[in-house]
Amino acid sequence: MSRQRYVLEGEWSGYVSRQRRVVHREVVTDRKRVERLRQMYCIRYTDGTALLLTLREAEPRERVQEIKGYSSLIRECERETGSEVRVADLPSTKKIA
Repeated sequence: MSRQRYVLEGEWSGYVSRQRRVVHREVVTDRKRVERLRQMYCIRYTDGTALLLTLREAEPRERVQEIKGYSSLIRECERETGSEVRVADLPSTKKIA
């Protein structure tokens, strides 16, 4: 039996509504990642914009055009708790004193 595939899309909110666009798309098959991504819906930037995340089941034999522009940021946010993660709160953005 084949693994269930999911499509994760990240849409940048932009500063105004006409700037909204998909900037990240990838196929996810790891069950632990799928469970965490189901809980997380938004990555909030310090400038007030956001990366809005959606996760859906891939259709059988669907070819997904991947756009892996934010993979490392999304993976880092997956390690945090909550449905909305702020970039300013991530360990990688904290200044070392």
